Amino acid sequence: MSAIEELLKEYRGDVNVAAYSFYAWKNINNLAAHDPALLKALERNALSWNLIVHALQVTFLSALGRLFDRDKRSLTARKFIDKCETALDQFTKPAFEARRLASNHGIRPDYLDEYLLGVYEPVATDFQALAAAIAPWEAVYNSNYRPIRHKLIAHKDLATIGGTDSLFAKTNIGEVEAILAALYQVAAVVEQLYENGRLSNLADHKPHEEGYVRQDLDSLLRKVAA
Repeated sequence: MSAIEELLKEYRGDVNVAAYSFYAWKNINNLAAHDPALLKALERNALSWNLIVHALQVTFLSALGRLFDRDKRSLTARKFIDKCETALDQFTKPAFEARRLASNHGIRPDYLDEYLLGVYEPVATDFQALAAAIAPWEAVYNSNYRPIRHKLIAHKDLATIGGTDSLFAKTNIGEVEAILAALYQVAAVVEQLYENGRLSNLADHKPHEEGYVRQDLDSLLRKVAA
């Protein structure tokens, strides 16, 4: 596995953890609010469900924090993009050709010569554009979500006791979903460049994580309600 493949796997992993935990938290509340039988089932074991909801919230904020961490040693969204920019040689036509040959056990596929004609070789500005797209969301995280992670999740700041509502007042579900979409889209653009040699736009990629989580959670909670 190449360095870019490793980075993409790890970065996608953190994005998935953040997205799955957030959408599970959101949809437990939404599904229960629209299903009286399910709400009653959850209320019968409120302690356990409150613990699960809290754990999802902690997991989400921790994963999101890793993606926007200021520690230069961490694999953040910005670091992921920077690493890709410094590894342009892995996005060239020869590198792409070598990967396709290796995946086909050294046998040259019939389609490859023609396909290579359309392979896009990214330049540094392509990755710089991804970093620029992430920058506003990084600022939003630092302003609205980093204080929650640092003052309530990673540590219990004595100054926040009795005032946690003021921290959460700055959060917004639509804003969180936009952040998660941007993080997902960065991975999708890089994956298209690396795996298929195709340049795509962030807007070309629509996240589907919430649908997957909601369907799975709905199935689980109906079993609980039954």
